[in-house]
Amino acid sequence: MYYIRSVVDWVKVTNVRLSEKILADADQLANKHGLNRSEIIRQALTVYLHLVENVGTMLRPIAFQVKPGQIVYLRRGDVSILEVPTGHAIVVGSTSSGAVGSKPMDEVKVKGRVLGKFLARVALMDVVAVGAFPILLSVTLGVEKEPTGREILEGIRSEAVFLGLDPNQVVMENTEDNFATVQTGAGLTVIGFANEADLRLGKTLPGDLLVAVGKPKVGDEVIPAEVHGEIADLRNVVALSQRRYVHDIVPVGALGIAHEARMMAFAVGRQLQLAKTSGVDLEKSAGPASVVLVTLDAKRLEDLNALLQKPVTVVGEIL
Repeated sequence: MYYIRSVVDWVKVTNVRLSEKILADADQLANKHGLNRSEIIRQALTVYLHLVENVGTMLRPIAFQVKPGQIVYLRRGDVSILEVPTGHAIVVGSTSSGAVGSKPMDEVKVKGRVLGKFLARVALMDVVAVGAFPILLSVTLGVEKEPTGREILEGIRSEAVFLGLDPNQVVMENTEDNFATVQTGAGLTVIGFANEADLRLGKTLPGDLLVAVGKPKVGDEVIPAEVHGEIADLRNVVALSQRRYVHDIVPVGALGIAHEARMMAFAVGRQLQLAKTSGVDLEKSAGPASVVLVTLDAKRLEDLNALLQKPVTVVGEIL
């Protein structure tokens, strides 16, 4: 422990516990400038207090000083990216579903757990594909808590667990318990956090191949296609996000492959040449993100095939 005496009133003594390294650094400076240790520490405190008084950022993290006007808002499909001047970004992805579930008036009949799994998968894929790590899932269900809501939440929680998240901490839920419902409605918003430098936006390069992972499936086609390993999933997006040779990653939904491909080219100011004989319907809805589009150098196509045990199809090229 080192004692600092006030220069105003030498009777007052302030006890400050300093590490050995700080004391060693103070002694080194004292020897260099021909001063004693006390003078070095006194001057260091004087300079520090002056900076705090006039700059004000040394005691408060800069994150708490961000003003709304400093936030940069970006959009990519169903994903919003909020870049803040601290070098970080908040990423928000959302999805919804209607008339799919186990209710009498549902058009597509599936178990609640299956619906929940695909709801979570879509929104989580969107956030992870951008380069963010999900930190909160907000679930809004237009059904009663028991039993339908609970079953849907079980599916959502299972996808959260896959990412190493604790559902008890990150899943917020709201159900409709005032009125009886005969058709399922559900929404999910995922909030993620990222370092701005890690965001995967506009990384596509001229000459990149545009590759579809999975086949477009919608409605009653989805479950059988998953059983046969024909559609993309969250595991695939996580694996792709960990490969530097993969440039941009975009999950495809109801608007189809061709639409998302054009948006990817437009985002980097390039032209797109779609393949004429890809064997994949480029206009068909991909439902709950049954397809993921990626861009990469043609030389790494074999690496992509080796990475994924899913259908991989070249559907175009960035010119």
